[in-house]
Amino acid sequence: MTLWQCYLQGWKKYVDFRGCATRKEFWTFALGNLLIIILLTMGVSFLFALAGNPYSIFYAGVAYTLFALATALPLLAVGIRRMHDINRSGWWFGGVYLAGIVSRLLNTILMQYASPETYVWMKITLGIVLGWIPLLVMIFLCCQKSRPAPQTQSLIVE
Repeated sequence: MTLWQCYLQGWKKYVDFRGCATRKEFWTFALGNLLIIILLTMGVSFLFALAGNPYSIFYAGVAYTLFALATALPLLAVGIRRMHDINRSGWWFGGVYLAGIVSRLLNTILMQYASPETYVWMKITLGIVLGWIPLLVMIFLCCQKSRPAPQTQSLIVE
């Protein structure tokens, strides 16, 4: 498949959590969306700044948020299919999403009840434990070669 076909495959199967996705398909979709989101936010910010609007960063943030929401489910689907390709459960990829949600919930609780010093240290710790570590594990797993499905032994009844 060409790069364009791999990228479109992610959109065509945006709610298909079954099956497998090759490394090329996953990384083309993920990095393609990253490139689009960078160009989109820079373009929106530049156009509004060029027009003299003092809120250009706000509009770039809105564009970023809308595009991130639009690509969240397709990226989750292609990531889960990628985990299936290396014979892992799709929950390995879903764990990155869950870690982000848990981190935001704990951050909200910390803002309410922790002292400023504790909040700073806990926010750094949460960022590492629930942000960077799961992300690096996912990058490592998504770079793995495809693995054939394990062979099951069938019982021969005579």
